[in-house]
Amino acid sequence: MDNNKLLSLIGQFTHITILEIDREGNILNTVFNTKTDLNTNDISNIKELFCIQDRERVNTILEMEVDEPIKYMKLSTKTNIKGYVDVKVREMEGRTYLLITFEEGEREREIKYYSRLTELQEKAEIDSLTGLLNRHGYWERVKRILNCGDEERKIGILLIDMDGLKKINDEKGHQVGDKAIRQVGDLIVKSIRPRDIAIRYGGDEFVIVVEELTGKKSTGHGLAKRLLKEINENKKSFLSTVSIGVHVVKVGDINKGNMSEEELRKSWDGAVEVADKMAYKAKENGKNTVIFSKEI
Repeated sequence: MDNNKLLSLIGQFTHITILEIDREGNILNTVFNTKTDLNTNDISNIKELFCIQDRERVNTILEMEVDEPIKYMKLSTKTNIKGYVDVKVREMEGRTYLLITFEEGEREREIKYYSRLTELQEKAEIDSLTGLLNRHGYWERVKRILNCGDEERKIGILLIDMDGLKKINDEKGHQVGDKAIRQVGDLIVKSIRPRDIAIRYGGDEFVIVVEELTGKKSTGHGLAKRLLKEINENKKSFLSTVSIGVHVVKVGDINKGNMSEEELRKSWDGAVEVADKMAYKAKENGKNTVIFSKEI
């Protein structure tokens, strides 16, 4: 990148870090960095830059849904900095850059960060334990998919039900139970693509909504298999296994046209219920497995 183009990215910022990234958020190169105490050497993906509560906002960054900077993102401990930054994605000459800017005093930014986080939680958009959307906060994103206009577009719905969470809570306490929930949430975040939608659906349930790719094999089913494999290959680390139900449906089977929002939501909830029944069937089959709706 020549100096003029670099200056156009830097603008008037005193402290800024510019990272070249790919569309999955993987860090390819550090282009410019005036914040020398910001450690990115051991970080491979931008999700690792930010704390758990801001994971869903990272997906928004990767989707490039907004032109304005996303403000008051809290840095993770991996960066070696306790701070709150603004971030923005810019594309230039076919390459994608993440701009991280450090402005205002740290205390001022901390106050604004927690004010924003409290506002989101009050609106019931995010789950404070995992940082994922909850079932009230994900509908707007799902609705955009259902209103895409492509009736043949396929959606994979994964209903992930933790095995034995009640027993963990009863025998080891709710702090250990919360740790088990966070473990599953962390695994989901690491496993999904930026365009996938991940939700903590209830106490011990998660939902992932994926866009099915063309081909004979289901994208959702493949993701479910990978989640199970990761847990079972690391049984000493995970406190709980999971049972997963997968249901694949076309947009046109849910949005039949000229539907009110209430009707559309009811139709969508019916599709999620099918995935829920598959997860229940997986539990009946001995837990720690996946059932695909076409197998019934």
